Amino acid sequence: MKSKLIVVLSVLVLSLSGFMLYDSLNNELSQAEIQEQFSDLKSDYEFIQKDLEVAVNDVNFSNKEIIAQKKRIETLLKKNNISQEELMEAKRIMRNISQTFIKNYQNKVIILNNQVTTLDTEKQKLKEENEKVTTEVVVLKDKVSELDRKIESEKIISKKKDELINYASKLSLSNFMLRSFKVRNSGKEVETDKASRIDRIKFSFDINDNILAKSGQKLIYMLIKKPSGEIVTFSNRASGTFNFNNRKILYSDKTTFNYEKGQSPKLEFVWDNEDFSRGDYIMEVYEQMPTNTVLIGKVTKTLE
Repeated sequence: MKSKLIVVLSVLVLSLSGFMLYDSLNNELSQAEIQEQFSDLKSDYEFIQKDLEVAVNDVNFSNKEIIAQKKRIETLLKKNNISQEELMEAKRIMRNISQTFIKNYQNKVIILNNQVTTLDTEKQKLKEENEKVTTEVVVLKDKVSELDRKIESEKIISKKKDELINYASKLSLSNFMLRSFKVRNSGKEVETDKASRIDRIKFSFDINDNILAKSGQKLIYMLIKKPSGEIVTFSNRASGTFNFNNRKILYSDKTTFNYEKGQSPKLEFVWDNEDFSRGDYIMEVYEQMPTNTVLIGKVTKTLE
């Protein structure tokens, strides 16, 4: 029971986080992009492989389609080079595996809750019998202790479920655009990658639809790292700090927007700064979740 639930939750995270980020991109991919996404897909599969094998080897598991798809995707992942068509096939298989487990997830949660209720009832009954039958005190105490351990174990699984659902409900981004400009005295913008000429940056991305993300106000932080690792600040935006992994991080900008489930809004930011140098600038986007802050996007731009 525990192993199966962990499989479901692991797949839930994967299906609504990493690899589905790219499903909205239908353009022809370069070989480098194919290999990069293929590498990400391998990592995603390694994340669920062990739990998936436990489920498939279970005597109660009878989904022949998932078993066949498991064999097929493992064949694809063993290849050194893969075509875009094979990459798309592998992604479809991963999505189908995820959706199959998610479909059964709600029923498993109901079963888990019923088991916890049953265990609580049995525990109370044993306590009442313990008061009446003094000759069985030792035996009854042992049974109660065992039930306590089972309940605690189920609570740990339930907590992990909540943590994974919280992680899976984070926003995902696509279509990153990071552009740099020289602003003339007339106000006209001229796009350039020459670091010495840049005094304005425009950054945009799409918010992908996520069936687990709740509608409402969302807070995101953005930071740009110079080649030296220092955080860039902008004259037209206020910077500050946020907590990430138990430490304070300086951000370049932040924004709050209203997210509506089923929609995929596009966000754009304009930043002014006259102090850029040659090298790679890294842009990171973080979302403030109810219990923590998570990284949801990252892109790099090279200035000459």
